[in-house]
Amino acid sequence: MLKRIISMLSLVAGSALLAMPAVAQFGGAYPTPEQIAKADSFQPPKLDRYAAKLASQPDMTGSWMGMMPKDTGFTFSPEHSYFPPGPVFGESTFGPSAGTYVKDIPYTAEYQAKYKQYVQETAEGKSRDPFPACVPYGVPRMIGDSPVPFDIIQAPEMMVWYNDYGRTERKIFLDGTGHPTKPPPTGEFGPTYSGHSIGHWEGNTLVVETVGIIAGFYDGTPAPYGDNLHMVERLRLIDTNILEDQMTLTDPGVLEKPWVVTRYFERVTGGFGSPPPAPGTIPRVFINLNDRHCIPNVELDENGFEVAILPAEQEARDAAKAKAAAKSGKKKAR
Repeated sequence: MLKRIISMLSLVAGSALLAMPAVAQFGGAYPTPEQIAKADSFQPPKLDRYAAKLASQPDMTGSWMGMMPKDTGFTFSPEHSYFPPGPVFGESTFGPSAGTYVKDIPYTAEYQAKYKQYVQETAEGKSRDPFPACVPYGVPRMIGDSPVPFDIIQAPEMMVWYNDYGRTERKIFLDGTGHPTKPPPTGEFGPTYSGHSIGHWEGNTLVVETVGIIAGFYDGTPAPYGDNLHMVERLRLIDTNILEDQMTLTDPGVLEKPWVVTRYFERVTGGFGSPPPAPGTIPRVFINLNDRHCIPNVELDENGFEVAILPAEQEARDAAKAKAAAKSGKKKAR
């Protein structure tokens, strides 16, 4: 599935470049000699008018960590989940223990059976989670299952969310434009892991609608969603540093009725173990940008299960790629 998507994107991008005029391929026109000569004396426009649009919005900028009820863990809906007895001392607990599942998801009978099968497979050590194979979390999982904080960067007409661990980012457009329609619902390249999000303010509540999300999993249990998932979020600050996100999820053919999940997030002062914000203060802390290439330690087999990639196996693949690249370079040089 992932290979097919990448191939399609490459084909579309290549076709688009071939269809462009030669100048358009490499950006716009060059600055004129007059513009360059006046550069030192040019007075750039200031952000005062643009920033004034932001002044009336609730302040959601910062780094946010999911809050969970006591004795729960990382699932899309922690307070409505079953958690099996904890792992033995020393075993990793970064994700949900095998056998964890979310209760009362209003799945259709088909998807209820499918989810039950996935949970059982995971308990038997056969995981379908594509994240270790370098597939991004996507927006639903970033909100509901991230074991690390995500950033919110706020601008007057757009909001950016970024999660480095989940390799996921989203843009929420607040300028009044709708979702792309040609082709629907996310424009030229079709569905994405983050989908397309538009929002508007209703008083102090930000209402966000997201469509065009590639089918995936809400969490690591793994609870599936389909490629017709439609999300409506109502975001508001219920305290200076506590963000509430009430999500209403509809998914024709997967959910029998809308599923409403409410999550809470705390604006953090730093990494793990950092103290909570002092009352009335707003911490301005952001996570480091992770621009390292994702190197998968597993791949998904023909049945959708994780299969480990041994180091020697990866070295052999890298060597084969390097050899093929060198051979291709020699052909082009001829």
